[in-house]
Amino acid sequence: MTDASPNPRLAQGLTYAGTLPLIACAVLAWAPSLAGGADLANAATIALAYAAVIASFIAGIHWAASLFFAERCGQLPMIASNVAALFAWSTLLLGDPRLGCLVLVPCFMSLLAIDHGLRTKGVLPPWFFALRRNATLIVASALLLVALAPR
Repeated sequence: MTDASPNPRLAQGLTYAGTLPLIACAVLAWAPSLAGGADLANAATIALAYAAVIASFIAGIHWAASLFFAERCGQLPMIASNVAALFAWSTLLLGDPRLGCLVLVPCFMSLLAIDHGLRTKGVLPPWFFALRRNATLIVASALLLVALAPR
């Protein structure tokens, strides 16, 4: 796969837009007065649910890469992405959304590690890996901010 893409700018815009709900949850967790005194538990619950969906979406990218580029990447990304998606969804069962947000941070880092492996094998173009790295840093930071917000 080359750096060519139908529209990398669109992918970048949509990816960064996809981080906005988590950024908003982090802001609300630290400054609930911005939303009329919103409850921290609501911001954490929303962040957790949204992050679990996003982690599953990223895992789907890895699944597709394993299907379409099996000769380059083998089955490991497919297996690892399934484990990551199941792990992400299991965080919804922890009972504490702030803990779930904290636990999702290493999940996103592991998904980024899979991206790095796919990039190294020439499956993902450099611009996409850079985008995923940046988005992962934003998402992980937002999740940490939600998890560590004062009660």
